[in-house]
Amino acid sequence: MAKIFRPQNKVKQRKHKSTARQMADFSGCVQHYDHEGKGIIRTESGHVAFIPGVMTGERVKVRPKTYTDRVIHGTALNIECQSDRRIEAKCQHFGDCGGCQLQYMSGEHQIEIKQDALDRLLKTQLKLDSIPWQAPICGPDWGYRRTARLAVWFDAKQQLSIGFRQTGSKHIVDINECPVLSPELVVHVLALKPVLSGLNAKQSITHVQVFQLERQSHLILRTLGHLPPEDKVKLSEFSQTQGCQIILEHNKQDFEPLSSSEKQTNAKDEFLLSYHLDQLKFQFQPQNFIQINDAVNQQMVTQALAWLDLKPEDLVLDLFSGVGNFTLPLAKRVKEVMAVEGVNDMVVRLKKNAELNGLNNVSAHQADLSQLEEKRKPKWLKPIDKLLLDPARDGAFAVVKKIPLLAPKQILYVSCNPATMARDVKHLLSADYRLTKIGLLNMFPHTSHVEAMALLEK
Repeated sequence: MAKIFRPQNKVKQRKHKSTARQMADFSGCVQHYDHEGKGIIRTESGHVAFIPGVMTGERVKVRPKTYTDRVIHGTALNIECQSDRRIEAKCQHFGDCGGCQLQYMSGEHQIEIKQDALDRLLKTQLKLDSIPWQAPICGPDWGYRRTARLAVWFDAKQQLSIGFRQTGSKHIVDINECPVLSPELVVHVLALKPVLSGLNAKQSITHVQVFQLERQSHLILRTLGHLPPEDKVKLSEFSQTQGCQIILEHNKQDFEPLSSSEKQTNAKDEFLLSYHLDQLKFQFQPQNFIQINDAVNQQMVTQALAWLDLKPEDLVLDLFSGVGNFTLPLAKRVKEVMAVEGVNDMVVRLKKNAELNGLNNVSAHQADLSQLEEKRKPKWLKPIDKLLLDPARDGAFAVVKKIPLLAPKQILYVSCNPATMARDVKHLLSADYRLTKIGLLNMFPHTSHVEAMALLEK
C-alpha cells in the first residue's frame, strides 16, 4: 500500500441536514486537479469530491469529512492503485509539517498540474477557447525560501520545539531539516536550538523570523519583554560564532540588534534590512512584505518590464506597491510612476527607497482607488499609459471595477490566487480588454500556492 500524505486541515462545516459521518467511505478514480492541487473525483452519487495528497489516475479510498448536495471534502484513507509518477517526499517532516503539500510530485509535474488547473479555471470563468500561455518562470526547487517565521514552544518538561505549525493544528512540528528553506538559515536555526534551551528566560521567546539577504543570515527573536543581560551575552556569542545577526524584538517594531555592527544609537532609530534587485537597493522593516523567492522575484520583475513594453515617455500607475519591488525598476525606464499602497508605513518606506536610489520620478500615495469617480479623481492622479497591480489573495475587484475610468492601454496583473484573478480578469474582459499573455510564476515549489502574471491590452 502506498504511503500517502494525509493532511489534517479542517474544512469549515456547512449547514446541511446530513453530516459527513453519515456518508460512507467510497472509492474513486482521480480525474483532475483543482487550482490548489487537490485531486477531483466524480462519484457515482453525482458529487464532486476534492481530496488532497492524491494524483490523477490513482484509485483512492476516500473518507468524507464534510459535504453538501454537490461537493465532498474528504481525506484519502489509502491508494488502491498508485500513479507511476508518485515519488518519495524529500523532507522527513512531510505529512506532519504544514509548510509543503506536493512533495510527492516532481517539480516538473507540479508546474504541469498547476498550469493545467489554472487553464481549465480560466477557460470556464472567462469563456475562452484558448489561453495565451507563455513559458513559466521557475527557480530552484529546493532551498528557495529566503525568509520564514518559525514558532518556538517549550513544553511542560522544558523541551524545545521550533518549526512550522502542523496543518490545521496549533501543534508545532519540531524540524530537524527544511529542504525548502535557505540552507544557511537551516544551519543557523538548528545551531540556535541548544542556545535557546540554555537561556534563563527562554519561555519568553515565541517566534524566530529568519532572513537570508545579501549572503547574510538575520535571526529575529520575538520576545515577551526584555531578556536578562546574561541571556543577551549568550546570544551575542552565538552570533559571533555562527557569523549571523541576532536581533531581539521586544515589542512590535521595538528591535535590539545584538551584533556590535548593528547597534542602534537611540530608541527611535528604525531597524532595516535590505535586498538588491535591478541594481537597486530596497530597504524594509522585518514586518514589511517581501517576496520569499529571490530567484523567481528577479525573473518576475524582468518579465513584467518586458511585457509592458515600456517607453521613456510612459506614465505608469503601480497599485499595491509595497516597498517598491516593481515601482523602482519601472521608474528607471519611464517618465513617472505613481505608486499606491493602503498601508501608510509602506508608503513612507517606498518614498525613502526612491530617495535612496536617486529616483525623483516616483510619487507614493496612501489611497483607496475603489472610491474613484470620473469627475472626482485625486489631484495627483494623472492620465496613465500603463497600469501594474499586485494585490493580496483577496484580489482587487473593487479597484478593478474602476480601472476603465483610468483607461490604461496595458494592464499587468500579478496574482497569488487563481480564483480572484479569474474574477478580476473577467471584469476587465467585459470592459473591452483582451488577455494577450499569461504565465505561471512558480514562487512556492512543493506547495499548493499558484501565482501567475497576466497582460491585458486594449
